[in-house]
Amino acid sequence: MSRFFIALLLLIGLAGPALAMPDRLSGAEIKQWIDGNTVVGVWAGTPYRQLFRPDGTTAYDAAGTVRDEGRWWVTEDEYCSWWSSTGETCYQVLRDGEMLIWRTKGLFARTFDASVLPGNQLEIK
Repeated sequence: MSRFFIALLLLIGLAGPALAMPDRLSGAEIKQWIDGNTVVGVWAGTPYRQLFRPDGTTAYDAAGTVRDEGRWWVTEDEYCSWWSSTGETCYQVLRDGEMLIWRTKGLFARTFDASVLPGNQLEIK
C-alpha cells in the first residue's frame, strides 16, 4: 500500500507543472512582448493580425475586413486600446509558454489565444 501512495505522490508532483496556470503579465511585461511586434490569432472566429507600433498606434487586419487603426497602451497590469468603432477597452494578458492569452473582463469574460511575431508582419498570409 505504501508503494501506491509514493507512486501517486510522484505522479502528482510530475503532473503539477503540466497543469500550471498561465502567468498573468504586468503592464511592463505586456509592453515588452508586443511593442513593435505583430500579434496573430483568431478573435471570435476571425483570423487577425495586429501590429503594435512603438509610438502607441496600432493597426488591425482581420480576414474579410478593412484595416482599422487605433491606439494602444498598458496600465500597471492590463493592455488597453482605443478604436473609433468601439472606444476604449482593457484586457488582462496572460502568457502560456510562447502564447499570449487575451482575457476580456466582465460577466461574459472570454479568452483568445495569440502568438507574437517579431516586427511588422501585418499582412495576412
